[in-house]
Amino acid sequence: MKWTDVMNHLYKQIQYQIPKLNRVEKNVLDYCLSASIIVSEMTATQLAGQTFTSQATVSRMAKKLGFAGFQEFKFALKSQQTVTKIDTPSSSNQPLALVQLIQQMVDDFTQSMQGIDLKRIQAATELLLKAKRIEFFALGQSMPVALSASRKLRFLGKPVGAATDWDELFAVSNHLTSSDLAIFISLSGETIGMLDYADRLQSRQVPIIAFTGTQGSSLTERATLSFAAESSTMYTQDIDLSPRIPLAGILDVLMIQFAYQLQFEKNSHSDS
Repeated sequence: MKWTDVMNHLYKQIQYQIPKLNRVEKNVLDYCLSASIIVSEMTATQLAGQTFTSQATVSRMAKKLGFAGFQEFKFALKSQQTVTKIDTPSSSNQPLALVQLIQQMVDDFTQSMQGIDLKRIQAATELLLKAKRIEFFALGQSMPVALSASRKLRFLGKPVGAATDWDELFAVSNHLTSSDLAIFISLSGETIGMLDYADRLQSRQVPIIAFTGTQGSSLTERATLSFAAESSTMYTQDIDLSPRIPLAGILDVLMIQFAYQLQFEKNSHSDS
């Protein structure tokens, strides 16, 4: 089950209140939405400690979103928890569970590869070629995917960056221009902080390529080009273990096509 399927009702309830939050409060909300199962069992003090904020910030966030306080927000959060969990299989059904898991991952990857729009890949390649600088926007478990792609682009000679925390990403989002390119990697496509960065970039006409695990997410609506992978949401012991392999696969196709295009242009110049 996708994140947007799980949290869609709550997100619709609060979406018009989100602009009232400051940057710190948005980061707290993002953590609540991405780790809803854990947060629904926390006190305001525990959440403040986990997000390196204060109890007053947590309370203020909840009230700005239209709730009486954190307890009421937590109740709304808990009521939306229909996320499919992976139960620890017993010794008798463990082999079958592993076979099913592997098959699901194979199916997700196969569908993602078969669903690639080649015209969009070519359009994305053109954006990569034109960009003076490329910056990746990714956090958490999507970060390794971004770091791998940024490394490949760097080897291919493009100026590229991949910031690793909220403050760095905030600074980067305020400095890119329409001559640059932003690449977002987000499984849900609904991460509040990332949407804020996308809005900032969009206001300055910075091209955005989004890679998500959800069709029609809020992030894809803000993107110049978007690619959606089939990616099953998987949790065990409240830990997000959702595979990013399909996302990485689509990105690899783009990186390889970009390398081919660079070589083609180099050969064309040599022949002339």
